[in-house]
Amino acid sequence: MSAVMESDLKDKKDMKEDLKEKKTAASTKQMMATVEEAFKKWDITGDGAISKYELHAALTQLGMTEAQVDACFRSADLSRDGILQYEEFLEWVFRDPGVVQQYCLKSAKEGLHVVTVDSCQEFWKRFPECENHIEKVFFAAMVILGEDRDLSWTGVKQILKKPHEFLQKLRQFDPGTLTEAKMRKLKYFTSKDFFTQEYFKSHHPIVQALCNWALAIAALDLKSADKR
Repeated sequence: MSAVMESDLKDKKDMKEDLKEKKTAASTKQMMATVEEAFKKWDITGDGAISKYELHAALTQLGMTEAQVDACFRSADLSRDGILQYEEFLEWVFRDPGVVQQYCLKSAKEGLHVVTVDSCQEFWKRFPECENHIEKVFFAAMVILGEDRDLSWTGVKQILKKPHEFLQKLRQFDPGTLTEAKMRKLKYFTSKDFFTQEYFKSHHPIVQALCNWALAIAALDLKSADKR
């Protein structure tokens, strides 16, 4: 192999590793932002700590039973003082990220309220052609919903030409129907270096909402999703 070819291969490898590091850093930053958001939201009294009552109020909304909440609190309350300080909360969610994953999914699903018949029609007026990777966000959503027969901009148009059906499928989607094969196909898109909340935050609200939702779905542990 010539020196030029070896140099090209090394550059490509370095570029790949650099992109991977950036993606990991973005994911960690996103996870931390979500953890901080959850802590502040669940700290109902705003005293800088989460009581068992507050955790119960938060986790039952995610579908947990009282027994499951009790088990979570015992696992997280390392100091055994009956409250969760931020450091304890942080250690707990990184040790068992399933709860935050469910919180992300719930928040992302609530964010889909911006996807309406009117917003779909308005979207097409602004974006007759795809740009800045927005098609990848729709492809990810189409994979999740099992509408991935035509992963092209034409395919996206066909889906959004029937906004009522699209909205119904979004609202009724059950994460328990996910398969390993579908998850692999989804992560082909969500693992791209540009597929982040940060990248799409200034895009159309539909794109932002679908990006957040696809990332939340892709982060799920399938076993946990089945239990829910």
